[in-house]
Amino acid sequence: MKVVFGIVVVLLLIPTFGFSQSEEARETQRPLTIEELFLSQDIEIQIIRSQALAEDRDSKLLSLQAIRGMINSGRTSAEDASVLAVLDSLAGEGVYRVVRQGGSVVNNYPEVRRQSANLLGEIGGEGSKTILLKMMADDPEPMVLSEAVFALGQIGINDPEVTARIVAVLRRNNYQVSPDNNLAYSTLLALEKLAGAGDGIARPDILQVLIEVVSGNYIDIVKAKALDILSNLRN
Repeated sequence: MKVVFGIVVVLLLIPTFGFSQSEEARETQRPLTIEELFLSQDIEIQIIRSQALAEDRDSKLLSLQAIRGMINSGRTSAEDASVLAVLDSLAGEGVYRVVRQGGSVVNNYPEVRRQSANLLGEIGGEGSKTILLKMMADDPEPMVLSEAVFALGQIGINDPEVTARIVAVLRRNNYQVSPDNNLAYSTLLALEKLAGAGDGIARPDILQVLIEVVSGNYIDIVKAKALDILSNLRN
């Protein structure tokens, strides 16, 4: 009887020991982190994860290239928590995922963050939207913000949180002495896309920020796009 009891105990322990951290993340309904991918059985994801966690910029770009290949071949989707975990990590390189040496940030790679935003826009879904909103709240680089804003427009989830964050980014840009034209234009394109989704975007704060663009220190093409959106909203 003692032997049988010992076997039962061992058998009961096996499922617990083999329960991966990825499965735990799904059970608790929280986002997967890149650290939790180390138990993944997918060799391709393991390689992508290793490249994303490498210290050098080129390895991280190779990770993004591999994810792009997965998207183009239809081997990932908006529900793929593993890919989203990698992109979340890369989207925050040097901003909310910081590595320091001697007090200095050594992983500030804006191009890595920009490409991450681009891929999130292609993947789409609520998970991508959440990461992009986090990027827009924290990232200081106009080129990264431009890509993140455009990606949100591409995803096309028209909800108050999205439009409010886009308006905040554009308004902050409007107040600059020399505002970034590319960021403004990307934001206008995103608002234009969102206007065609859901119940539109004809809210007072959005109309006001568009008027600020028209009267702001922007090039003509940016002002013309703002006027065009205003005209369409009035109609």
